[in-house]
Amino acid sequence: MGITDAQIAAILDRTAAISDPILDILAHTDPFDLKPRTFGRSWWELIPTSLGDLTATAMNVADWPGTAGWEKLSMNERADWWVSRIGALNTVAVAFPGMFGPWAKALPVGAFLGAASQALMVMAVGREYGVVDRDDQIAMLGAVIFDREVSGADARHTEPRKFPQSGTELAKAVAKGLWDIGTGLRNVEKALGARPTSPSLIGHLTWLPLVGAPATYLGERIALCRAVEASRRWIIDHREAIEA
Repeated sequence: MGITDAQIAAILDRTAAISDPILDILAHTDPFDLKPRTFGRSWWELIPTSLGDLTATAMNVADWPGTAGWEKLSMNERADWWVSRIGALNTVAVAFPGMFGPWAKALPVGAFLGAASQALMVMAVGREYGVVDRDDQIAMLGAVIFDREVSGADARHTEPRKFPQSGTELAKAVAKGLWDIGTGLRNVEKALGARPTSPSLIGHLTWLPLVGAPATYLGERIALCRAVEASRRWIIDHREAIEA
């Protein structure tokens, strides 16, 4: 029995409802009020004299959202930031199980995390280009990840997931959120076919112990870049509808 558009839309709706708050956390959380230190300071004040100054300087050098460095980035550069910074970290987590070769296939943790990482980065890039309406996000995720036209009108929108403000509980909640995204998307993937993937040669290498981890990392980076480029093409094709 095939999966219906309404079922796909419901899963993608939950994906967006979890992804948006996670991206907000990554972009806006500043528990120690470090980001304001990156603005309007004289050159001699930029020399780190405390752990807080050192951390703020590092965040600014990394162009973290909310810092002076971020404010200087163009829209395209901000979209690229998510892929080069957060996407790269996500891919390390996706690739780690690959070091065990075929054993990792029996419990496909990497596959779940890979699906979640792609969805999160597609959402992040979309947000930088103004794709913030839930219906548009659902349509974009469906087109980019599954090459399927899905209408957000087919979904009964769920409230964005609420996360703890900080600490260990926040980290656990985000991890669970990513797992929920991955498991939901894998259900759709099994019914419709694969999300954007790496070249087949790299896919074969992921079965080898030890070699599997770097091969998986390279493969997931290629797949992620393919998904992000597909999302940019989708946004260009649908820009008038998004801005309406």
